[in-house]
Amino acid sequence: MTGAERAAGLVERLTAVVAASGDPVREADRRDLARLLPLIAERAAAERLAFDDERGLALAVHALGFVRRVRSGAHLDPLDAALAEELAPRLLTAARTAIDAYCAPLGFRAGDAEVLLLALHFAMARPGRPGDRPTPPQGSTA
Repeated sequence: MTGAERAAGLVERLTAVVAASGDPVREADRRDLARLLPLIAERAAAERLAFDDERGLALAVHALGFVRRVRSGAHLDPLDAALAEELAPRLLTAARTAIDAYCAPLGFRAGDAEVLLLALHFAMARPGRPGDRPTPPQGSTA
């Protein structure tokens, strides 16, 4: 199965999951996700990350919101910089690379919050690797 076929399958799963929502996947979303998801998959493969079905779908939900924010020119509010300190720098670099590859042709510069959120997805795809997963906040039961 090619990366494009995997991305198409993931978009179909995402479409089914959000079909009943008030904001289903539209053709523009499909087109944009068909560009973004392979870029993310490429960076994930370079980092030897594997998304199981659940994490893949969570990533697709995030990607859907991201492509919509890019189309509308919206930016997320900044996140706590301490979160980035919990991640391996190479995951932040991988996330920035994928996001910039997607956004550059569109003339959009995504903020660090988008990079951090994608890097968190990358970190969650690396079970059992110390330093690559976010540390739960003190008092958390996670």
